Amino acid sequence: MKRMIFVILMFAIMVPGNINAQILEKFRKDLSVSVNLDTNSKYVWRGITWVDDMVFQPDVSVSFKGATFGIWNNVLCAKNPTEGGVGVSPASTEVDYYLDYSGECKILQYSLGWIYYQFPHTAIESTQELYATFGLGVPLNPSLTVYADIEDNAGGLYWNLAMSHDIEMAGITFTPSFGTGIGNTIFASYYTMVDDFSGLFDMNFGLNVAVPLGGIFEKLGGVMNLHVNYSFFPGRIDA
Repeated sequence: MKRMIFVILMFAIMVPGNINAQILEKFRKDLSVSVNLDTNSKYVWRGITWVDDMVFQPDVSVSFKGATFGIWNNVLCAKNPTEGGVGVSPASTEVDYYLDYSGECKILQYSLGWIYYQFPHTAIESTQELYATFGLGVPLNPSLTVYADIEDNAGGLYWNLAMSHDIEMAGITFTPSFGTGIGNTIFASYYTMVDDFSGLFDMNFGLNVAVPLGGIFEKLGGVMNLHVNYSFFPGRIDA
């Protein structure tokens, strides 16, 4: 092992500086970091209201070529939240770690990934999901994502069909979207305590407004996203 490390170091030293610079430049172009700092009036997940008060949901990810690793967090903002099991803010009630690999072949776009869910300050058990997304690069960008729980709710399946379309106006991007989800009996009984429910699970209508940021953020491609979403659970008052 020591001999191998020595050979690698010697090779790196012997390679001309301009070639090293080219390698580093290519690596830099393939590497990207994304930071999203979202604040929402409530936390709604797959048609279920988890927190009925304002929440802060930061998301940090690092991507290299088609692979992405990220951490997403849900933090309570209200001092006395009506949901979530925590009475003091700020407190994190969910931390998600995820790995994703995305690519495309002509108009077909795909993503394969893994999510690990942790729920600090709550009595909810941690769990894991695998997912696969397939979409088409055509108007409305239709996509289908299948989520499969592989730990605490093993056997739970959730399908999400989504559509969205970007509209450019005066340098601002408006993106209306629509999504609908279908869950099997195992998924529904775990998250809603309804044993005999399956089929159409939730529907979501959304609008995202992406406004480019100026100043020092312009070179970094900084964007402020303003979004409005309405979710509801058909047959249940939970929106």
